[in-house]
Parts: sequence; C-alpha cells; structure tokens
Amino acid sequence: MGVRSADEVLGESWERYAREAIAAAGQDYPGRERVVELFGEPLEFGEVVAPFGERWPGLAPAAGELGADAEEIAERVAVRVHAGLRQEELTFLLDRPYRSEDVPRLLDELGLAGGWLFETEELRVILRSWEERYGARLVTLDGDRLAVSVAAPPRTPAQAEAVAAEHFAFSSDTITQGDDETLRDYAANQVLDHEVWSFWWD
Repeated sequence: MGVRSADEVLGESWERYAREAIAAAGQDYPGRERVVELFGEPLEFGEVVAPFGERWPGLAPAAGELGADAEEIAERVAVRVHAGLRQEELTFLLDRPYRSEDVPRLLDELGLAGGWLFETEELRVILRSWEERYGARLVTLDGDRLAVSVAAPPRTPAQAEAVAAEHFAFSSDTITQGDDETLRDYAANQVLDHEVWSFWWD
C-alpha cells in the first residue's frame, strides 16, 4: 500500500467520526442524566459540523500566495506560544520551528514514534499539506497536543470554515471539547486570520 494523501487520511477520519457520532446519537449511558443536567443535550453531528455534513468535504483551497516569510512568522509565533504556556507545559515547546520533513526524526528524538495518535507518515503528510498551502511550521509537540504557526491563514469566513473541517478531522476534541462547540464558531474564533493553530486530544 502506497503513501496516503492528507485528503485520504483526513477524509477517513471525518467519515469514521460521522458514522460513530450518528450511531451514538440519543443512546443512553451511565450518568447521562447528570451530564445533560450540567451541560444540556449534546449537539447532533450535523449541528456541530455545519455547513458540512456526513460526507468529507475535501481539503480546503490555499488561502493565497505565501508571500510572508514563514520562518520569521514561525519564530514570532513560537515566542508568543512560549509566553502563554504554564511552567509545567514548557516541555511542549520545541527548540525551534520544524518543517513536515523533520517529523520522523523529531518523533524519534522525543520518544513519540509508534506511540503518537497518528502514524508518523500520516502526521507528516498532513503537516506537509498545511505547509504547502498555508506556510505552516510545527512549534509545539507532545503525545497529545501540538501547535503550528501559519504564515497565510484564511482571510474569509468561508475559507476558515473549509480549513476548520480539516481541523475537525485531525482533532475533533479541539472543537467538541473546547470553547467553541461548533465548527462554524471554531472557524471564526480560532482559524480566521489566526497565525497559530493549536490541537489537543483527550
């Protein structure tokens, strides 16, 4: 089997989540009444991922020309991310921004090879795709979180929503368990014009 593309990896993740979320909708489980009492009824899959649906919408188009200096922006973002981390989180910060081609060696050095949430090659092709379309560089990495700098972020709500679909497929927890419960809100608050994209997994 050959190397899969970012579109294939993210598309499989999106459609698997959709199947599982739709199948689980309305099912009972221990403690559900208390959860609903505290947080309300969970949103249906279609509400979470609107304006998209069960089928993978495909990769977003590039936001535009990568005219900005991706390396300079990555250095600036890394400083900003560092300033926002708590002392116990500083291990997440990398010694410098990294490109997608560095991922296999980096995972080896950090002891994450074979134990990360995506296969090494899957992570590499996703980051390479963001690198090529948005000038992304990896600035933090650990076993359950990462952040990238973005030299050419989406500049319109429609572009941001298309990118947010990729983020949902990459890390649904970042949206469904974050401050923004829907893809549309996440796109507006975390993707549109943002020079850093952060992800985490529960």
